[in-house]
Amino acid sequence: MLEWRNGASRLAMGVVVAALFAPMTAEATDYVVNPGAPDTTQKTLTTTDTLTVNSGGTLSTTGAVSVIWNGSSNTVINSGTIAATGARAVNSTGATTSRTFTFLNNIGAVLSSSSDDAFRISTVLTSGTILLDNAGLIQAGGTGFAALGNAVDIRPVANNGVTITVINRATGIIEATTTDAVRPGQNATVQNFGIIRSFGANTGSGADISDAIDAGNLTGVKVINSGSGLISGARHGVNAGVDINVVNDAGATIIGRNGSGVGSDGTGTVFNYGRITGAYAGAGNIFTNAGVASLNGDGDGVDIDLAATITNYGIIEGTGAGGFDNNGRANNSEGLSIGGGTVTNFGTISGASYGIVVNNDSNADGTRSGVAATTIINNVGGTIIGQNGYAIRLENKSTATPAINNDAIVNYGTIIGNGAIPDPNAIVLMNTGVADPNSVGTLNGVTYTGTGSARFIRGDGSAIQMGEGNDVLTNYGTIIGNNGRAVNMEGGNDTVNIMKGSRIVGLVDGGVGTDTLNYNKAGLTDAKRAALQAGQTVNIGGTLYTSFEVITGTSSSFASFASAGSLGVASLFDNLPATATSSAVVNLLDSVASSADVGAALAQLTPAAYQGLGRMTMNDAFQTTSLVGQHLTQNRLGGLGTDMSGVGNALAMFDGGMFDKNFSADRALAAVTSFPGSASSALADAGWGGNAADAMAYAPVTKALPGLRPVAVAAEQGLFITSGASFAREGARTDAPGFKSNTVNVLAGYDRRITDSIVAGVFGGYALTRGDIDNVGSHTKISTGTIGGYGTYQAPGWFATAMGLYGFSDYDTTRVAVGTTNTAAFSGDHYAIRGTVGTDLRVSGWVVTPEIGLQYTRVMTDGFAERGGAAALVVGSDSSESLRSSVGARFAYDYAVNGGVLTPELRLAWLHEFSDGVRGINASFADTTLPGSFITATGSALRDRGVIGAGLSGRLAPLTVLSVNYDAIVGSNDAVAHQVMGRIRHSF
Repeated sequence: MLEWRNGASRLAMGVVVAALFAPMTAEATDYVVNPGAPDTTQKTLTTTDTLTVNSGGTLSTTGAVSVIWNGSSNTVINSGTIAATGARAVNSTGATTSRTFTFLNNIGAVLSSSSDDAFRISTVLTSGTILLDNAGLIQAGGTGFAALGNAVDIRPVANNGVTITVINRATGIIEATTTDAVRPGQNATVQNFGIIRSFGANTGSGADISDAIDAGNLTGVKVINSGSGLISGARHGVNAGVDINVVNDAGATIIGRNGSGVGSDGTGTVFNYGRITGAYAGAGNIFTNAGVASLNGDGDGVDIDLAATITNYGIIEGTGAGGFDNNGRANNSEGLSIGGGTVTNFGTISGASYGIVVNNDSNADGTRSGVAATTIINNVGGTIIGQNGYAIRLENKSTATPAINNDAIVNYGTIIGNGAIPDPNAIVLMNTGVADPNSVGTLNGVTYTGTGSARFIRGDGSAIQMGEGNDVLTNYGTIIGNNGRAVNMEGGNDTVNIMKGSRIVGLVDGGVGTDTLNYNKAGLTDAKRAALQAGQTVNIGGTLYTSFEVITGTSSSFASFASAGSLGVASLFDNLPATATSSAVVNLLDSVASSADVGAALAQLTPAAYQGLGRMTMNDAFQTTSLVGQHLTQNRLGGLGTDMSGVGNALAMFDGGMFDKNFSADRALAAVTSFPGSASSALADAGWGGNAADAMAYAPVTKALPGLRPVAVAAEQGLFITSGASFAREGARTDAPGFKSNTVNVLAGYDRRITDSIVAGVFGGYALTRGDIDNVGSHTKISTGTIGGYGTYQAPGWFATAMGLYGFSDYDTTRVAVGTTNTAAFSGDHYAIRGTVGTDLRVSGWVVTPEIGLQYTRVMTDGFAERGGAAALVVGSDSSESLRSSVGARFAYDYAVNGGVLTPELRLAWLHEFSDGVRGINASFADTTLPGSFITATGSALRDRGVIGAGLSGRLAPLTVLSVNYDAIVGSNDAVAHQVMGRIRHSF
């Protein structure tokens, strides 16, 4: 059904075309070839005759043309086989110059000649229409066939008045086994969805060189390669002598297997969205038209000798070359070889030798100049690469028409040159062994006289060589000269515009003439400007510049954008040595120079983010000492106490000596009764009744106190476990990045009463911190182990505490800098000493504890080397110190609940930092091509913070206390820390 519908639709089209041009006075003959025995009778179509070969039918002739077109409007519909041996399968005759011919070759149909052209129009028409629509096979030649024959030859039709269309459908194959597959006529359109190919042995030189499509010397030919179409020539894919227009759609391929993908000895226009390849067949696969083996092959992607217009979204590539051209010069494989014009690239242009060359190496004056000025725009995503040489070389140096020497390149993409720098003193030889005489003219201030100079012919090795003329290079993208030479503007008064985003690896040489460097990104200092104008070579942003007489633009030094913390790295960038020019260095510096905020980018390259590690570790030490301090408070006021109602009574008993090892009951009871408003409640709760006199009756030492429940003096030892979490943040400042951290820790300790007034203990713990150390994605994980000791002294009217700790930490960090990720793992340690003094005041059942304290903390981290890209640092060891005071008070009240005690509390404090000021962190870049070290100044710590906290303690058992606490520590600059804690203590 599909075949019938395809044939029917195409038949209708053919009938309509034929009807439009059919003379009304002639009577047409309809020839039909049906399945069965082959029809061997030649069919001559006159007037408006038609021929239909049905599926399974065969029209086969020997020594004669199978179908002769001699009418004014004829249609052939082939669904079977039309074959000729010893002659063409289809040919035209007659003198009529205005006529129409439609040939439909359906799916599965075959049109072939084993010894000549399969389809040929030999009549020189002046008007009319020719339509060849193929969905089957059109073949010229066969196994063992050595004669010449094209699959389609319409070249004799060379008049602009004829509309010629060749359509090869997705199922169609048009092929020639000995010479060109398709030779279109004047203004012909060839649209291919299938396969057009040639297999001729002549892939070397001479006539009939086996191209897939050869337009000859006709003009107006347009080739559209669509879908997954393949145009493959044994030599060139598409070739022309005068002009060609090619559109190669996405998914389509054009390849010249020993020549150009697309070539023209004249002008040409190419729009490529697919793949165009010029290849080299190699030894044993190349023969001349005389059948002589050859090594010659010039695999250029597109080779247009005169002015060209190239627009590329796909791939244009030259993959190889060998031997010599027809003039005896060594072949080189280029992506584009043109005589000038316009190149607009969004895709990839690549040559096994060179990327793009503009020249004519065989012109009569020996200058190698092309014919037109060149404009190349390499857009974002576009790549131009010379695999073994320059990426772009513009050789125009005409003295007769100097305007063609003025070229322009605008690059937003990537341009890469490779290969060695040619020996400027070498001589280039022809295949005859003589020096190449086409080396005449002036290049970059030197006059050459035809002695075959390699400098003149091969260039100087730069990725971009602009040639003579007043040229302009504007770069927003990447230019890499992998041999150390990126750009040579050569002769003329040239201009180089360096824009934001520009990355150039290698030397940029202004060449001779009065050349202007218009520098519009960070890095050009006044000193470098002066050095350039004095003729020196200077390093600006990792790129070397020389031979520029005029320096303009909006550039400023890196230091002009730097803060105090990033001034060190900015100064390093401003004073780069000439050796700091690697690709990694250039990319890094451009990431900074092209940044929307150069100052912020500079800061990312410093180790400033690591100052947050010290503050996180300090916070962990403060949290640890705070937990121990809260434990000591509970220990002092209730942790070792008995089940009595109120902290005030416990303190009264302390004053009365009840906790002394040699306490006397009468002294203790006297103390209780002397405490205002508490005697009766205390004694009643102790089981003595509500009268102090009853208690005093039992005052003698020899009389035990009958109802008193065990008191704290019986519990001289204790264990505690406390666990907490901290959620902290601090906003960014001009001298320090912001950070956030979340810490969880667990702490366990043991203490013992040494004397009536002294309790001492030890503790150990573990903390895990995860945090962001800046606002661009850098983060850390800190694992910390801590050991320490503490003690408290309780006097009748005041108390003092002291504690010390030592911690050891493992740091795992990821630092993000200008888009690169750098990791490090290193260790550090810290210690802290804290002391407090306070007093417990009893006010109407409340215990108010004013307290002052001072803590010294020192944090030390080892030096380390980051792993990552060019922004990776080697960071020296660092240490930071804190001396922090605290002034505050605790407000607590005891509630008796079912024989137990529930104690809520409120805490207020003011913290002041005396130390933790500005210090320097020493660092250098891990990439040794960026030498030198620098010092990054840190920001000082916030000076003042306020603390507000609340807690609740309660007894689970007479000697077991459970506590929970919350503290908020608030400072300026969005500095907030939330700490929550839970603790359990058991005395024994």
